[in-house]
Amino acid sequence: MRPATPQDGHVQPTRPELEILKLLWRRKALTARAVADELAEPLGWSYSTLRTVLERMVDKGLLTRRPADGANVYAAAIGKVALLGRMIQDFSSRVLELDAAPSAVYFAQSKLLTEDELEELEKMLRDGQARDGETRK
Repeated sequence: MRPATPQDGHVQPTRPELEILKLLWRRKALTARAVADELAEPLGWSYSTLRTVLERMVDKGLLTRRPADGANVYAAAIGKVALLGRMIQDFSSRVLELDAAPSAVYFAQSKLLTEDELEELEKMLRDGQARDGETRK
């Protein structure tokens, strides 16, 4: 049996992993040192701990890694809207026991999402609800 991947819908990032993903969504690709410079102190982690987490995120399929100039460069392997949409749908059904995810309009004040990403998220949530509705009948 192969490990779950983000595309399977089973891998949910931890809070620190989500912070790493958010940084990489903003900055596109960074070395471990650059990620550490941004996040090691706020997370209370040493550089070696951060490197271990980055490697585990690669193993989980959340990040990609490529060598460049003697260092590994990490990038998000899953899109922001795809992951957030999946997390919203999961939270809505599993925690709130809702039949449908809330409208993306609730996230309009998000500093993480652009207008285009909000529209994409709204479409994803609507499409997910349509698929969910079909499977529940």
